[in-house]
Amino acid sequence: MKKLLTLLTILFIFTAHSYSQWTQVGIMPNPGTNPSISVSGPNSVACAGGPSGVPALYKSTNGGVNFVQVPVSGISLEFYCVWMVDSVTFYVGDGGASGGLGGNAKVYKTTNGGTTWTTILETGGSAGFINGIVFSRTNPLVGIIESDPPTSGGVYYIAKTINGGLNWTIQNPPSTGSASAQNSVVVIDSNFYAFGLNSSPARCYLTTNGGANWTVQTLTGLTGTSGFVAGLAFNTNKLYGLAGDNSLSTTVSRTTNSGVPWFSQTIPSTVTTGYTSIKFVPNSNICYLISSSATATVCLKSTDNGANWSTMTFPVTSGVTHMDLIRVGNTVYAYAVNSVGAVYKLIDNIVGITGETSELPNSFSLEQNYPNPFNPETNIGFNIAKATRVKLAVYDMLGREVKMLKDELMQAGRYNIRFDATDLRSGVYYYKLVTSEFSDTKKMVLVK
Repeated sequence: MKKLLTLLTILFIFTAHSYSQWTQVGIMPNPGTNPSISVSGPNSVACAGGPSGVPALYKSTNGGVNFVQVPVSGISLEFYCVWMVDSVTFYVGDGGASGGLGGNAKVYKTTNGGTTWTTILETGGSAGFINGIVFSRTNPLVGIIESDPPTSGGVYYIAKTINGGLNWTIQNPPSTGSASAQNSVVVIDSNFYAFGLNSSPARCYLTTNGGANWTVQTLTGLTGTSGFVAGLAFNTNKLYGLAGDNSLSTTVSRTTNSGVPWFSQTIPSTVTTGYTSIKFVPNSNICYLISSSATATVCLKSTDNGANWSTMTFPVTSGVTHMDLIRVGNTVYAYAVNSVGAVYKLIDNIVGITGETSELPNSFSLEQNYPNPFNPETNIGFNIAKATRVKLAVYDMLGREVKMLKDELMQAGRYNIRFDATDLRSGVYYYKLVTSEFSDTKKMVLVK
C-alpha cells in the first residue's frame, strides 16, 4: 500500500508539472510583425495579421496542432486585432492603411468561416487604427471595438454592443492628444471597460458607467521610453488591475482600487526590456504575464492579483506579441503568438476557486445563448441567487435529453457555460435550467 501511495504521489506531481507549462504547438504562416490571437474554446484559436497590405487569418480547432487559412476575399489590408466567436464566426480590424499607418479603419465580420465578409464599422477620417475587438468573458453579449481618433488629435472611437454584435452604438471619449495602443482593450461588463494609450507618461482611459464618463489614469511604474501600453487587464471584481508597456519589463503598474491610484509593482522578470501582455483569469485572482524581447521571453503567474509572482516554463523564443485565454471550469487554456507566427499553448489547472463573481445576483435567471444560431459552440449564461442544486440540460425537439451540462450544488453567482454541439445534428434544441426555486427553458438553433 505504501508503494502504491508513493507511486500515485509521483504520478500526480509529474502530471501537475507537465500539465501547467507552455509548449509550442502550430505555426501561423504570414504573420506580419504584430499578429494577434483570440481563443474561443479549449481547442479553438485564431491568429490574425499579415505583411503590409496582405490580410492573413488562420484558425485551429485541434488545440493549435494544425492551422488552416480562413478566406478573406475582398479585404485588402492586414489585420491588427481579431475576436473569434466560434469556428465560423470572426471579427477582424485593420490599421486604416498598409503598415497600420491609419486612415478610414474598418472592422469586418464573417459568420460562415470566411465565405463572405461584411464591413460592420468604418471609423471615417484619415487617422483611424482598430486597436482591439473584445467581448466580456463573463457576459459575451457585451463587446467593445476601440480605435485611435479618426482625426489626428480628435476624439477617440468606441463601438459598443450589448446584444452580441447585432447592434453597435458609437461613443467618443474626449481627446488626450495621444494615440491608443494595440491589443490593450479590456471589457468586464457593459459599465466597466478601458483601453491603453500610446503616450508619455503611460496612461489608460477607463469608464465605470458605460461610457457616460471617462477618466484618464496615469499608470505609475511604467517608465519605459515610449509609454505604449502593450498590456492592460482587470480582475472581474473591477478592483484589481495591471498594466505593462512595450519596453520596461521589470515593473508593472498595479491598482487595488479601480485605478485610484495606480502604483509601481516590481516583478521578477529576467527580460529587462520587452513587450508585455497580461491577462486575468475570469472570476479569479489569477493572472498571467508574458514579457518578450527580440532575444528572450518569460512568463509569470500570480495568484493574488499581481502582488506576488512565480515563473513558468516558456519555450526559448522571442517576439511574443499577444496572448489570450479562456477558462472552462477550473482549467485555463491560454495561447500566445510571436512575430514569426509560432503559437504557444498553456493548459493550467486552477484548483480551489469557484465560478462566482464578486457581485452576487439577487434573483435566478437564464439568459439567451450567444451566438444563436451557432456552429458548433455557444455560451449559456445564468444567475444563481443562493447556494442550491442546479441542473442545466439540453433537449431535442422531442424532449429527449441530449447533453447534461450541470447537475451539482452551486454557490450563488453569475456563470457562463460553453456548450459544444460537435456531436449533434443541425436543428432546434432547448436548454433548461432547474433549481429548487426556479425553472426556465430557452430555444437555440444549431446550423452546421
